[in-house]
Amino acid sequence: MRCKVISRLAVVGLLLAGVVACGAPSGPEVRVDDAWARPAMTVGQMETGESAEGGMGMAGTGAVFMLLVNDGAEADRLLGGSTDVAEVVEIHETTMEGEVMKMRMLPDGLEIPAKGEVLLKPGGYHVMLIGIKQDLKPGDRFTVDLEFEKSGSVTVEPEVRNP
Repeated sequence: MRCKVISRLAVVGLLLAGVVACGAPSGPEVRVDDAWARPAMTVGQMETGESAEGGMGMAGTGAVFMLLVNDGAEADRLLGGSTDVAEVVEIHETTMEGEVMKMRMLPDGLEIPAKGEVLLKPGGYHVMLIGIKQDLKPGDRFTVDLEFEKSGSVTVEPEVRNP
């Protein structure tokens, strides 16, 4: 009798362990917090001499910033994205080389480590919008579909703010 009870307890224990293991996330779990964008203007606005309050000063481009958090057990990578407000969405990094600020595209994307986070901010990593199709003024909102290597597409809705 005692052997049957121990066997049943062992089976129940194995089943519970299986349920816990199946419920535990094994891949990346990426979320986006506090997405915002700088004001930006189309090339046409620049040609007419209009100004974009707080804009980047580069007609036809914009930038989106956010906090990328990965609560999962595996790293992921932000590869790029798409939006209706720009022709191209790329992942960029701004760095200082001596006294010169340089911006470059990250051709392999941006890694978000397991159980870690990456802040996209002015003067650092950012989502670059190239070929702006509409002016982005403070208070506006638009959607951006971010493409991750493992997590797939994540849609965010940044608010346009002055930095």
